[in-house]
Amino acid sequence: MKEDLKESLKRLDRLVDIRQTYVSIAEAAVKQAEGEVRRLHEADSEIAGNIQRTQAGIAYLQTATSNEIQTGEKYIQALKERRKLVRQSLAVATGNLEKRRLEWTEAMKEQRIIEKLRERRLHQWEREDNVANQKTQDDVSIGRYVRTRKKH
Repeated sequence: MKEDLKESLKRLDRLVDIRQTYVSIAEAAVKQAEGEVRRLHEADSEIAGNIQRTQAGIAYLQTATSNEIQTGEKYIQALKERRKLVRQSLAVATGNLEKRRLEWTEAMKEQRIIEKLRERRLHQWEREDNVANQKTQDDVSIGRYVRTRKKH
């Protein structure tokens, strides 16, 4: 029984190591997804700033020709289209981030379960070891007692 527990502990140790690898991979995926979301937020903000600057530039032109105004408006329209695509990508990236966070949470939960199981097995092994040691000590004490009783 004691050897079975040792083997069980070894298997659980390997399983803990494997689960830790899964957690690390999931955490890296979360960080990558967060980086992508952050990058897309920054791109959206940059495009919004470009739109505002272009609109302000057009508004403050004093000697603007219709061609310059049209060019500015076309540029603004292109920026708005680009912003629309960035926002769509941002929605996808945010969904991906949530998925990665769920995977990471699940991997951490599974790792904690395995660690608790390993801890229980370790305590069980320690209890059995203590019982065996106590039995050995009891046997030695009884043997000593019997020997001293025979001498008297």
